[in-house]
Amino acid sequence: MSEQIEARPGWRFHKVLLYPTAAMRQVTESPSFVKTALIITGLGLIMGIALTPKVQAFTTWMLTDGPAAIPPEQREQALAIAPQAAAVGAVVSAAVAPWLVWLSVAGLLKLYDVFAGAGVSFKSLFAVAVYGYLPIFIGGLITLPIALTVPVENLPNVSLSLAAFFPVELSFSYFLLAKCSPFTWWSLFLWGMGGALAMKSRPGSVVAYNFVWWLAYAMLAAALAAWQTPAGMGV
Repeated sequence: MSEQIEARPGWRFHKVLLYPTAAMRQVTESPSFVKTALIITGLGLIMGIALTPKVQAFTTWMLTDGPAAIPPEQREQALAIAPQAAAVGAVVSAAVAPWLVWLSVAGLLKLYDVFAGAGVSFKSLFAVAVYGYLPIFIGGLITLPIALTVPVENLPNVSLSLAAFFPVELSFSYFLLAKCSPFTWWSLFLWGMGGALAMKSRPGSVVAYNFVWWLAYAMLAAALAAWQTPAGMGV
């Protein structure tokens, strides 16, 4: 009976937050994740749907008064399509994004496992990716009410990252700070710990491996964002 209780998603969520080492050890020993993944996906869909009116309002503002404002003669046609398309995109992204993250994290951990020669199954590493995602998901829950209440033009700037402490600036350093979220780092630590437990490796090595990959991604994303932003364009 106790094993059945400890395998429940809610109980594992609780343990991941309070007893991460024990929780991740249990996940690697019993890598069941389907229910947990579906719960996160379902809640993500609800969050995406709740945000659609704000996304539509922001898209309308961008086309009419924002930096991407278009000529009046083109505005009517764009307003008939763009806000609805943006809302659908937000909902789809809310449901699909976690799966992309899980696949990426499990793939990177499997790459480490190949060189380490531990022979851990991809299923176990995917389970680690799902449960280690919990801090990022919590960050999304905290961000949602903020996003729903800020002025529509400030929607892209809603963040729990280090960028929230600085004025909005369309530069490489600002975009890099926007990737620096304590919730992301928390998940990176959990993924490293879980991967190390699964591979029976040193936690510090796998955690450092995760952070190196994250830093490479963050710097590349920041560079692309800065490069794609036209000079003088801002929100």
